[in-house]
Amino acid sequence: MEELITSASWGTFSLIFFFVFFCGVVLWVMRPGSSEHYDDAGNIPLREDDHV
Repeated sequence: MEELITSASWGTFSLIFFFVFFCGVVLWVMRPGSSEHYDDAGNIPLREDDHV
């Protein structure tokens, strides 16, 4: 089991996995139509609601 964790291929696999995950998150955030959602969420602290 230790050979699997310390092998160089495991590090390469991890690097590729996290790079693909990061690119997926960026594409998810930049998808068409999502700007209204994020603009609305970004303005939450600036709203003056009486519901405290």
